[in-house]
Amino acid sequence: MDIRMYHDLEAQLEETIWALGEEAALTLPLDSSLAEEKVQKAWDLIPEPKHTWGITSVTLHQYVQILNYNSHMQRSVELLNEEILDLESAGYRIIHAGPYIQMAETLLLQSKPVLAHEYLKKAYSIGNARAFRDQPKLYLEMAKSKVLDEQAILLRFKALDVNAKLLSELKDSQ
Repeated sequence: MDIRMYHDLEAQLEETIWALGEEAALTLPLDSSLAEEKVQKAWDLIPEPKHTWGITSVTLHQYVQILNYNSHMQRSVELLNEEILDLESAGYRIIHAGPYIQMAETLLLQSKPVLAHEYLKKAYSIGNARAFRDQPKLYLEMAKSKVLDEQAILLRFKALDVNAKLLSELKDSQ
């Protein structure tokens, strides 16, 4: 099975999208609404079909993180469902587990550990333990587990403080 090749946008448009993403990252946590507006604008600038461009996954990842930070998890689920549907229906070998892990994290934010477990198992089937190298240990443990203690998982997840992690990642990427 072939691996999907992504296309580059016109340089000026891609630079505009990157700049909006950087501006969004700089406004967190001071003005999370403005950060969401900027990353929404970046997302809107990506032409359809959105999932064929190289910049899409980076922009989507950031967009979902900011939506989750602002407690707009339902919109995150919608966007991630579109991405996952596109990945699974395109006919190419899936080599990046990121959307599945991000969906699981979003579902954990919604206190849905059983659904999150399904996405983490899928992520593990795509990239094994390597897919989880930059993730909290809890995610790999969940992906490999056969039985879940839902309450224990939710307590451990709450202790992770994913919003603090997001702010740290955004700061490190600048």
